[in-house]
Amino acid sequence: MLFVSITAALLLAVLDTLPAGMQAQDAEGWYKAHPGMARISQVNQDTHQIVDEFGRTRFFHGTNVVMKEPPWYRPFEWAPGVSSFGEQDVQNLHALGLNIVRLGHSWAGAEPVRGQYNQTFLDIMKKQTKLAEDYGLYVLVDVHQDVLARQFCGHGVPDVSRMRGPVGTAATDMAVQWFVKEDWVPGWKMYPFPLKPTPFPVDNKGFPSPQSLCGTVDWSLSYTSAAVCNAFGRLYNNYDGLGDAFAAYWKKLASEYVETTNVVGYNLLNEPWVGDSMADPTLLVPGVADHKVLEGLWNRAAKQIRTVDNDTLIWFEGATIDILSGFNNVPLGDGSKSVHSFHYYSPPQLSSISTTLNNRRKDNERLRTAGVLTELTFWMGENQQMQGLADAMSATDAHMVSWIGWAYENLYNSTSGQPYPELAKHYSRGYPAAVAGTPNSFSFDENSGTFKLQFTSDPNIKAPTEIILPPSTFPNGYKVQVSPDGSVLQYVPNKRTLALFTSSSIKNTINISATVSPR
Repeated sequence: MLFVSITAALLLAVLDTLPAGMQAQDAEGWYKAHPGMARISQVNQDTHQIVDEFGRTRFFHGTNVVMKEPPWYRPFEWAPGVSSFGEQDVQNLHALGLNIVRLGHSWAGAEPVRGQYNQTFLDIMKKQTKLAEDYGLYVLVDVHQDVLARQFCGHGVPDVSRMRGPVGTAATDMAVQWFVKEDWVPGWKMYPFPLKPTPFPVDNKGFPSPQSLCGTVDWSLSYTSAAVCNAFGRLYNNYDGLGDAFAAYWKKLASEYVETTNVVGYNLLNEPWVGDSMADPTLLVPGVADHKVLEGLWNRAAKQIRTVDNDTLIWFEGATIDILSGFNNVPLGDGSKSVHSFHYYSPPQLSSISTTLNNRRKDNERLRTAGVLTELTFWMGENQQMQGLADAMSATDAHMVSWIGWAYENLYNSTSGQPYPELAKHYSRGYPAAVAGTPNSFSFDENSGTFKLQFTSDPNIKAPTEIILPPSTFPNGYKVQVSPDGSVLQYVPNKRTLALFTSSSIKNTINISATVSPR
């Protein structure tokens, strides 16, 4: 594996002496015996945290990579100003200290003709997933959408198929819509009514024409248009088998990834709208849509996933306007195999990031599952926005919540191709990627560069606690203080990771604290 080079590993001296029962070669031997990434397919329903195959609690810092237009995947070649996802990109993310990518797998790209999957597209996505694995990055497979379809100035579901004209005629190729149909709503209610009194003119594919019209409507408000509400309602109600088609696509994705080590989960659908709120206004009450319409579709998809993959975690989202989740249960009722995926933007969230994280904690406890912040504002902005990002970093540490920023392309200055330092410093935080026990608290002070971790050890876990310490944040190295003395062996398997092996002489649980500060 490129991200773990045992021959280049460096051994740190342990404070005074090696812990009783631990030798330097034990640490090196563990990494030789476990050269790849740990499989992650379980949630501890008591701690409400994700755990790996060794029983360690896992935390993630990462970014989103989503292509919202044809060909529906990012190019592999790196170039300034181009939103790519290739080897240079995964090298960049590894150097930043990140360990997860939420990678968009467009349904439109995968199934351009109903019932016929584009294997070339899926193979490209798998190649990008493998590139991430080569550099120690987990992948959250995400079916992404924003305003559902190109007919609504959005993207997500398949839009049109190209079909030949009748044999023996001069007819050209025809565009055939297989998801969104023009006759679903009366002509006067077509997109973007009622945001505008007159529907947009469309081309022969049903897309607004000229495309510049899309810029005249706030995309986030498009969810309240009659046509978008109607289309979501049909998906949730399985009109014309659309819900079944969605579930079948997830079965296809799961069959492609079931043996893939670095896939941490399947994110069923990005930011699902509440459904046909014009037909049923109660869906606009926070929490109602979760149990009334979303839960059924999530179960439908999860059932299909489980026919080919019994282990990979299923990540599910609630409606974006939720305050507290309204789900009666997690998909298929198994909180040990599911993760609540949620976002924080203000608006639609009206409370602070800390209040939102506290609400999600309550959701996790009620649903007996884990939660991960899979989107938050991670782009350049005015002072208040940048302070909000700094506050979010502190809050996620305080609540011990993993996060995935939106989005990778925002990191770079499009002219120079260089990362914005104001963003890179937040991505390059110290954090515990794996904790060999129960984490009690952790924090990273961006001003001093000091990282602190407190956890309760588990003598049954032989794998190390792993702390990510990006070299860009610790250019001159770092010093480590551990209490109690002699409780761990320190080992550096690669340039960005500090491993702490709990002494094998410790037979009972103990509280261990580690402080890392720059030299």
